[in-house]
Amino acid sequence: MTKINYYMPVKIIYKVKALVDIKKHIDDKTVLLVTSAGHIKRGLLNKLKNVNITHVIDNIDTHPEFKNLESIYESILDIDFDIILAIGGGSVIDSAKYLSVYNNNKDKTFVTKLIKNQINTDYFIKPFISVPTTAGTGSEITPWATIWDMEEKKKYSLYLPELFSKIAIYDPSLTLSVPKDVTIQTGLDTLSHALESIWNKNANEITINYAIKSAKLIVDNLPLLLENLNNLEYRDNIMKACMYAGLAFSNTQTAVAHAMSYYMTAHKNIPHGIACSFTLPMLIDNIIGKYDFIDEALIKIFGECSSKPLREMLKVLNISTVFSDYGIYDEELELLKSSLDKIQRAENSLVAI
Repeated sequence: MTKINYYMPVKIIYKVKALVDIKKHIDDKTVLLVTSAGHIKRGLLNKLKNVNITHVIDNIDTHPEFKNLESIYESILDIDFDIILAIGGGSVIDSAKYLSVYNNNKDKTFVTKLIKNQINTDYFIKPFISVPTTAGTGSEITPWATIWDMEEKKKYSLYLPELFSKIAIYDPSLTLSVPKDVTIQTGLDTLSHALESIWNKNANEITINYAIKSAKLIVDNLPLLLENLNNLEYRDNIMKACMYAGLAFSNTQTAVAHAMSYYMTAHKNIPHGIACSFTLPMLIDNIIGKYDFIDEALIKIFGECSSKPLREMLKVLNISTVFSDYGIYDEELELLKSSLDKIQRAENSLVAI
């Protein structure tokens, strides 16, 4: 691993109470605010009263779907704004990315067609600022957005080389209201991002160092945070873990755990953070002893080259590692396995299935 190729064009700001001076990053630009109804109810607009917001979108699905996004897209076609401000979890930020892409035809299905490779044409991107309020997806510093077609039972990726946030603003205090179940799901999503960027064909020294920092912060802090959800120190460490994981997998992509998770979320409605993480111990068992750099990374994270510490942590979190506990039995396991042939993320993996 002597070859290193790393790229990160996002300006990163990390501070508590970051929304207080957010206007200086926006100046007098007109803003499309993309957020969730919950944040609006909790008084988000009062915190942004100095920002020139021309329109607010707050009806974002938990798993953004094409139909919903096309409807929102149509509603903003004739609205003038200079920049998008996305404040919310990964679904909000992914939706903002979808809304940021446009051409001059004002076609509400333009981005959908672009994602599904139905057209190959020029596009433009409105700049956007991302403020994550959960610590999990890393979408704020990656060039991808996950969009779902639940009729097809399929996950799609919106990927454009320019689809990075202009600025990613991390404020751990914004995660204090995240409930326990979502804290678990997003924390484990971060752990999956970190580990999958290690056993990855695209890994390098930079990404591995970030991934180790991220995974160790999750292992050391997530169980403690769940015992005290209002502890800002633990929230801070988990958000740093999310940021470090994003800095890693933004350059490697994810791998086979995520590839498997798409089928499980679409067909079994398993929350993404659980679907992409309960297989991690199995993957560790299949990779140990095969690559020295992976063994060394696992020891730095868990204290030993074994899946045992992670299995114990998942047990504490009440997360099963058994497929049948999620309603997935032998016949469906074969369907899941065959689905990997069509998913590029699986090809990134150094773990053989």
